[in-house]
Amino acid sequence: MDMFGLTLDQVVQFLALALLLAVIATVWMGWNQIRSARKLPFFMLRRSRSTQGWRLLFVGFILTILALLVQISGREVVYRIIPPTPSLTPTNTVTSTPTITPTPSITPIPSITPTASITPTATITTTPILPDEIREQIESEVTPNPEAVLSPIEVARQVDSNVQPVGSSETFILPVTRLYGAFSYNNMQDGVQWTAIWYLDGTTICVESLAWDGGTGGYGYTECEQEEWMEGEYEIQMFVGESWKKSTRFVILSESPESTSTVEVTSTP
Repeated sequence: MDMFGLTLDQVVQFLALALLLAVIATVWMGWNQIRSARKLPFFMLRRSRSTQGWRLLFVGFILTILALLVQISGREVVYRIIPPTPSLTPTNTVTSTPTITPTPSITPIPSITPTASITPTATITTTPILPDEIREQIESEVTPNPEAVLSPIEVARQVDSNVQPVGSSETFILPVTRLYGAFSYNNMQDGVQWTAIWYLDGTTICVESLAWDGGTGGYGYTECEQEEWMEGEYEIQMFVGESWKKSTRFVILSESPESTSTVEVTSTP
């Protein structure tokens, strides 16, 4: 969720930094007031300025406590007040258009019918299971929140500065270097183990499994980079702890299925 171009996490960090700067300024002014009071020759002026200095030091102490509270609990409080909502919406990026319009005097006879070399299959109906070799490596002591949710995963060649996918699609044409699986999330916990597994026709090609550090809500992504991507059907599976949360499928082709066909044309007298 963005606020004036900043995420809620960035707003909380900015507020904590502002409070820290206020603490430094207040303590500095208070200390200067106390030091300068010692040089005054009159008792009443010396006591008045010294009192102002101690008041500033007390205000600095209060601001220090507020800065610590914002740094420790500010993000959780903000996300309870303004929970992030998933906004990713998959869209098709390829629109086929006819390239030949027959006229009454010409009869086109197609000689080639383009067909996709790979046909996506139906979505898996069984619930994915975290592989044993990954489950044995989980060391996190944080119990996953059963209410943690992920939005549908969008696959794209890149993401922007706001962690939004750029040109997401279900079909990609070689060459491909790196792909991202972007998603939004809510009710997550820092320290909980999360895992993203990339498959090619059932074979694992990329695995990310580490402690979560993105806060309770916002936007994130998993990425996979290969020296040579192969033509085939791919799948991304996301887990929080040992629980499966979301999957998506996409296809990589060696050439576009919308390639132009060869047409024979004969004229009618």
